[in-house]
Amino acid sequence: MSETIQGHTLASDYMRQLKKANEDLAQTAKYLDPQSPNYLPAYIQNLHALKNSAQPPADIEHKITTMQANLAAYQQRAAKAQQVLAEYPAKLQALATANELFLAPSDKQSDYLYMLDEESSQASCINWDEFAAAPQTLLFSGQLAIFKGKDNIQLTTPEQTDAVRVWTNNVVVDGLVISDQRSYTEAHRDAIQLIPPALGRREGDQYVRLADQMAGTIMENVTIQNCQISAPNGPLQGIFASDGMQRQLCIRDNLIATKGAHSISLAGVLEACEISGNILQEVAGGELPKINLYPARIGGNIADDGVVCILGFAHEPKQCSLDYAPITVQRPNQVKRLDGTQTEAGIHDMRCSIPESFRRLGIGLTEFRYHAYLASYSGLTLGQYREFDPFGAQQLESWLKTRVQEFMQGRPENHPLGAVGTEQKTIGEKFLQPALQAWQARSAENMRLVDLEHSPIRSFAMKRLAIMHAQVQPLVHLGLANQRRELALKFLLEPQPLSNLVKTAYFDARVVVTGINKVGANLSFNLFFDTANYYIATTNAQGELSLGQLPLGACVILPVEPKFSLALASLKQPLKRPSFVQVASGLAQGLLNDLRRKTPILEAYLASFPAHESLFSNKLATYLHTMNITSNAMLSEAIRRDCLSLLGVLASQSEENRKVFVVAVTQV
Repeated sequence: MSETIQGHTLASDYMRQLKKANEDLAQTAKYLDPQSPNYLPAYIQNLHALKNSAQPPADIEHKITTMQANLAAYQQRAAKAQQVLAEYPAKLQALATANELFLAPSDKQSDYLYMLDEESSQASCINWDEFAAAPQTLLFSGQLAIFKGKDNIQLTTPEQTDAVRVWTNNVVVDGLVISDQRSYTEAHRDAIQLIPPALGRREGDQYVRLADQMAGTIMENVTIQNCQISAPNGPLQGIFASDGMQRQLCIRDNLIATKGAHSISLAGVLEACEISGNILQEVAGGELPKINLYPARIGGNIADDGVVCILGFAHEPKQCSLDYAPITVQRPNQVKRLDGTQTEAGIHDMRCSIPESFRRLGIGLTEFRYHAYLASYSGLTLGQYREFDPFGAQQLESWLKTRVQEFMQGRPENHPLGAVGTEQKTIGEKFLQPALQAWQARSAENMRLVDLEHSPIRSFAMKRLAIMHAQVQPLVHLGLANQRRELALKFLLEPQPLSNLVKTAYFDARVVVTGINKVGANLSFNLFFDTANYYIATTNAQGELSLGQLPLGACVILPVEPKFSLALASLKQPLKRPSFVQVASGLAQGLLNDLRRKTPILEAYLASFPAHESLFSNKLATYLHTMNITSNAMLSEAIRRDCLSLLGVLASQSEENRKVFVVAVTQV
C-alpha cells in the first residue's frame, strides 16, 4: 500500500490512520452491519423488489445504480480500514521495538530527526500487543511519554537543523546521546528544542484552536535528564526554548559541550522549574558556556516589527496566576574549563529585563494580563480586531506596505535597519505581500485571528493585543541606536510611549597615567553619545570617574586637556612616532575609514568634529608603527580592538552589568 506521510513522525502518521480506520468502520457499519436498520444490501434488495412490481417508480433504475455504487464505496472503505487495522499495529510495534516511535519521516529530517508531538507521545504509551488483539479500541493511557536510551543521534548533513523537538506536555527525555561533528557558524540549530503545544478546546465534535507558542502558550511537565550533547566544531544550541512559556520544567544531570554559548537557553520559565546538576563543557575555540533565562516574548519578529517581551504578570482574579518564580537548584550546575577545572555555573536570570540582543528592537511589558489577552486573541475575528484596536489596524497596514516595499525593492545604503537580505526578500514575497492583499481586500473579516493563514497579521495582532493588556515599560535611551529602534517600534507603539525615553546607564572608570604610574587625579573628559548627549566629567583625587543617568550604548571618551592623550595600559612599550613615509602610506587612514564604516559612534563623532580626523589617523599610524604592522593582512581583531580603545570608543553599562573600565592616558 502506498503511503503519504502527513504526521510529524511515522508513528503519528500511523496513529492518524488507525484513528481514521476506526472512524471509518464505525461509520460504514451503519450501512454494512446486518443488524443495522440502515443495512444497505437489504435496502437494495427492496429496491429490486419494487422494480419488479406492477408499477415500479420511474427513477428506480437510477436509484438502484446509485445505491449499488454507494455500497461498493462503503465496502471498499471498510476493507481499507480493516487492512489498516490489521497492518499498522505491527508497524507501530516495530517502531517501538527499534526505539523509533519519535523518528521523523525522511522528507522532514532536514528540519528535525526526532519529534515528540501529541500523537507520537500517545503512541509511546499504548501497549501495541493488547491493541492488536482488540484494534477497535484505541485508548490513550495518559502516562508520561518517555524517549530514553537513544545513544546514536547524529546531525550530519549540511541542511539539518534540530536533533530533537519536544512539542507536547508530559514528556521525559532521558539518556539521549546527540552528536554534531559539522563545522558551521549559523545559529538557530538545536540539540533539543522545546516548543509549547497549541492550546485548544473541544466544542462537540469540533476542535477549536485558541493559540500557539507564538501567542504565548505554556508547556507543562517536561523533563530533560542524563543527556549528552556534543558539538565541538559548531555553535549548536544545547537545550533551547525561544517562544511560549514553560511550567514544571526539569533540566538535570545533562552533559553539554558545544562551541556556542547557548548551552541552556530558555524563554518564559514560570513556576515549579528545576535546573540542576548539569555540566557545561568548554570547547576549544568556543564561547564560555552559560545557562540563560530570558523573558517570554509574544509574536516573534517576522519583519522588523519589534520584539514584545513579557517582564512581569498581573494578578487576574479567578485565573491561574503566572509568575517568574525562582529556579530550584538541587545540585549545583558546573562549568568545566579546558584545563579540567570546574566552577559553579550561575543561572543568568534576565526574565525581568529586555535582553541585550533585543534592546534595539524590544518593548518590555509589565502587569501583563495573560488570560485577558489570550481571550481577546482567541475570540476576535479580523473584522472585530479592526474595531477593537483602530490604531493597531491602521499601523498594521502601514507596516505591511512599508516592509513589502523595502523587502521587494531594497533599502537605501546605510539605512539604520540594514540592508535587505535574500531571506527577507523571500519573506516579502511569500508572506508579507499576500497578507497585505488579504488585509486590503477584507476577504477574511469573519475569520478569527487565530485561524488566519497569514502569519504577519496574526503576529502583529498578538503584539498589539499584548500591549493593550499590559503596561509598557519606559524605553531606555540608547543613544545612536534610538533611531533604529524607533523605525522598528513605530508601528506597534503609540507616540507617547515611543518618545518616553529614560537614561539608566552608568560609566565607571579608573584613570591611570602611563609612564609615571600614577592615578589620573582631577582630569576632565568628554563623553560623546550623540550630538544631543555630550557630557564633561572630572576624576576625583583617586582618579575615579563615575557618571549615572546616561544613554545605554557606545560612546567616545577623550581627555579635555590637549596635553593628555589616550594610551593602552596593556602596551608595555612607549608609542613610537612614525616617519612621514609611514604616515603617507595610507594604512592608518584606511584603517580609520574601515573603523568608521563599522562603528557608528566613531562615524558620528568624526561627523560632529571633522577636525579630529587627522588627529585620529596620526594616532593610529603611531600605534601601527610601534607594533611593526605594515599591511592590512596583519590587522587582527585584537589589533582593531586596541585601535578603538586608543580612539576612546567604549560603552556605558546597565546596572546589572556595571563594571569599572581602566582608562590609560599619557602626557603628550
